Amino acid sequence: MASAFLLALLFSFLILLDLPKLEAGVRELRNTKVRFIYEEVADNIRDFTQVLGQALEAQFFIALINTLLTAAGIFLLGLGKKVAFLSLIVFFSSFIPVVGVFISSVPICLVALQTDGGLQTMFLAILLIIVIHIVEAYFLNPSIYGTRMRINPVIILIVLTISGKLFHFWGLILGVPVFTYLYGHAIRYKSESKML
Repeated sequence: MASAFLLALLFSFLILLDLPKLEAGVRELRNTKVRFIYEEVADNIRDFTQVLGQALEAQFFIALINTLLTAAGIFLLGLGKKVAFLSLIVFFSSFIPVVGVFISSVPICLVALQTDGGLQTMFLAILLIIVIHIVEAYFLNPSIYGTRMRINPVIILIVLTISGKLFHFWGLILGVPVFTYLYGHAIRYKSESKML
């Protein structure tokens, strides 16, 4: 999973570096024999990428708030010397649904175990992580995604639950953007065009 995440990050970076050339190359498809395919799918792909971009922005804000809450908790636990390192791990792990919590928890618990408090500090760190995860899962995700994607937070929880159960890791990443696109652009758009 870590290698897939790093590869995706690398490919995303390479695409951003070459985006103007890539965009020009795709637009050249209008002047080829596959013009009919381009005209049919170009607007839909553009709309979906905009929805996916909004979802990634929402996830960035969630990761930022999650990192700030965890950094404050780590500082209160007396792990101030390691707060920058642990916060960086939490920030990047926040982009990995469900598993990211466990990835970021292990270093926090190991550092807490090495303090003078030992097991007691580690249990407090676990309690801190559980509380922050509950806040993130039931308050931050629905409200931030709901605001960015213009969907009711309860629907966000339902979509995340169903897509997570059906498609696991990828369902948690792409569930909300796909639902938003299908509802906002495919279902609603089709019904409005029939009324005209």
